[in-house]
Amino acid sequence: MHLVGIDTGGTFTDLVFYDENEGAMKVAKFLTVRGREDEVFLEALGSLDFDIASVGRITHGTTVGTNALLENTGARTALLTTSGFRDVLEIGRTQRLVPQSLFDSKFIRPKPLVPRELRFEVAERILADGSVEIAVQDDEILRQAERLRELGVQAVAVCYLHAYANGDNESKTAENLRRKLPELFTSLSHEVVPEYREYERFSTTVINAYLGPKIRDYVARLNTALQNKKYRSSFFIMASNGGMLDAKKDLLFPVQTILSGPAGGVVGSVALAEELGLDHLITYDMGGTSTDVCLVRDRQPIVTRNNMVASFPLNASQLQINTVGAGGGSIAWRDEDGVLNVGPKSAGSRPGPACYDFGGVEPTVTDANLVLSRIGPRTLMAGKIKLHPGKAEKVLEDLARSVGMDDTVSMARGVVDIAVAKMVSSIREISIERGFDPREHVLVAYGGAGPLHAALIAGHLSITHVIVPRFPGNFSALGLLLADVIQENIRTHIVGFDKAGAPSIERIFDELISRPAAQLRSAGLKDLCCLRYADVRYSGQAFELTIPVSESGDWLETLERDFHVRYEERYGHCHPDDPAEIVTLRVRVIGAVDKPPWVDKPPRAESSVANDGLEAALLESRLVHFSEPVLDCRVYQRDLIPADGEIQGSAVVEEYGAVTLVPPGWMATVDDSRHLHLNVSG
Repeated sequence: MHLVGIDTGGTFTDLVFYDENEGAMKVAKFLTVRGREDEVFLEALGSLDFDIASVGRITHGTTVGTNALLENTGARTALLTTSGFRDVLEIGRTQRLVPQSLFDSKFIRPKPLVPRELRFEVAERILADGSVEIAVQDDEILRQAERLRELGVQAVAVCYLHAYANGDNESKTAENLRRKLPELFTSLSHEVVPEYREYERFSTTVINAYLGPKIRDYVARLNTALQNKKYRSSFFIMASNGGMLDAKKDLLFPVQTILSGPAGGVVGSVALAEELGLDHLITYDMGGTSTDVCLVRDRQPIVTRNNMVASFPLNASQLQINTVGAGGGSIAWRDEDGVLNVGPKSAGSRPGPACYDFGGVEPTVTDANLVLSRIGPRTLMAGKIKLHPGKAEKVLEDLARSVGMDDTVSMARGVVDIAVAKMVSSIREISIERGFDPREHVLVAYGGAGPLHAALIAGHLSITHVIVPRFPGNFSALGLLLADVIQENIRTHIVGFDKAGAPSIERIFDELISRPAAQLRSAGLKDLCCLRYADVRYSGQAFELTIPVSESGDWLETLERDFHVRYEERYGHCHPDDPAEIVTLRVRVIGAVDKPPWVDKPPRAESSVANDGLEAALLESRLVHFSEPVLDCRVYQRDLIPADGEIQGSAVVEEYGAVTLVPPGWMATVDDSRHLHLNVSG
């Protein structure tokens, strides 16, 4: 079967094509054009010398929803809510949303995505036990629909109190709205977030509605273009939880695509861990616009539902990925106090770094690496973009002069050091600050700029082993081909362990599993895996831990014991004699799909002596600036490095889509699958 993965990032769009006939992967990169992502997607597909109609599956990672939320370019959205709850979005939890803002004297609370004049109250009421106290009236909703039409509303979020316990009033509202306004994107809170806590449920449902029209239109354009190309097979969108969404059906939950692209790289990293027998990873994806990091323990990435995106609460399953504005295109700048900063603003693909000569006039991390000669002057970025060292030197020289420096190389080194410090801090947040020692983990580095900084980051964290997987510049797109289809279901069920009954909870789990399992089977997926979880807390607490539920006969007792253990791991103490309670039940139903072999493994040319093979891979020797300049730093072509060769730093390894830096004190080797391993030497 032929498979295609296309990941659209802020700077580049990456393509991976698995050709079953040749048993090989093919990769390509294209410049992303903001606002025309679908055209670049089709350009990438058109580059294949292959009949698209014969491809068995296309999976797409997209940043369209993320960009719309961050740039405030979503749909004109209204809110229908229970009488008396019009201002939930503004009242929130009467606290600052981001902990760091407690110490920010300039903090301004972000305005809700739905302004007050577009928030309307409805006379209805569901009680906490799910009983209907006031049923919604058809004529009232029809009047609201007319008002929405007059106001030019494109999407509406229907968020009624306690709808998680009974969604009948919301469903009836949607029926009337769709009958009157069939083009209106309607988002129902009991479908988007079927659990309690109204503020987080309201916020997530509003985000879903806000993104809905843009995502719907984007996917519709892709579906139409694929149909015109006679493509009739599966088309999936990568979801933030590490699974896939069927893009040929109505994409009702675009909020699930917020981390669509970065999730692919994490999925690929988990597959890498399984292949190499690794347990604990830190994934490190540095692209042109940002860096995404994720902690993987026991080959399982941490999945969270309590998230913040653009300062808005987002209660949806996501891989716990931490993003920082430090990428190859991140701009270095001097603030009003004369302090040097890097990011979060990025030059993107256009105008891009100054060295691209596309009109960029601000220095970036890529320009700094070119001045340091860590990227060679003859390197073709993405295999096609010619670099102009003079342009990079000019903008770094201007920046150096603005902060009172006269050494361009030192300025370039400072820019890279600041970017590295930001990325190290991001990794500390997901590891040390959550009780995990980064030294226990292998750093998996990918993205176009990741391998260039990986050893530097590992050194700051005392990590001694770095893996640069095959096709690092396209690795997130490769991960798209390794993802399964995942459906989730949730129900709030608050009960203390002293009153919980295993049979009754088992029945709820069975009900939760039945619908997603049926959907996956109807899609032709037969190999299903069902995972059960419970959110547990000590009675009286406001936050829970999500604990896996075993299949053993004494699973309820095991769940309680596991909660105390996980609580102590997380917070350093536990209270086994205190009463605990189950709050929410969750299931993940996974439908396995056909996947390509990890990588193609064509035969290598045998070499009797390792050094002979290394000499064949040697491209040149050049001056490269590390902490000190290295006059004759060796530069190798990765595809020609033999499996029995050892590269001692200082060295540079070049390939299509990425450059790997091997600093002094490090050693690089290539395994049989042609993954590149960096280890501290000596």
